[in-house]
Amino acid sequence: MIRYLVVILVLLAFGGSVNAQTTASLENLSWLSGCWEGRQGAAVIEEMWSKPAGTSMLGLGRTVKDNRTVTFEFMQFREENGSLFFLPQPQGGAQVRFSLKEFTPAKLTFENLTHDFPQRVSYERKSNLLLASIEGTEKGKFKRNEFQMKKVACN
Repeated sequence: MIRYLVVILVLLAFGGSVNAQTTASLENLSWLSGCWEGRQGAAVIEEMWSKPAGTSMLGLGRTVKDNRTVTFEFMQFREENGSLFFLPQPQGGAQVRFSLKEFTPAKLTFENLTHDFPQRVSYERKSNLLLASIEGTEKGKFKRNEFQMKKVACN
């Protein structure tokens, strides 16, 4: 029994993945609160996240290129019955539901294998950077997009 406890503690200390649905909560995402900004070529990517409150954490993302908003997305992390979900609404359209698949203190991966694209969404904290990624199969080919952002002052 003690040996198993030691193994679990070692895995946790070294960032091992743990059961996503029983250990992750909105409080684990409080580091994401605030404003984030990155660039992809001439495009500026922004995400703004509220602090966790109640059963949700709200976000807004947009991409601006040539002084024009080219994409936007309403987002939410929601706790329901002890589970954590990511609920984006790309371009203000229908909400898509992603279940938490993997969790470490620095990375959360959400998955919806029935969605067209993406099927996985990840948020990862690396020092003072946010790495957001989307991946999955689109038209029979694997595709992955990564967005690197740094924390900025909210204006």
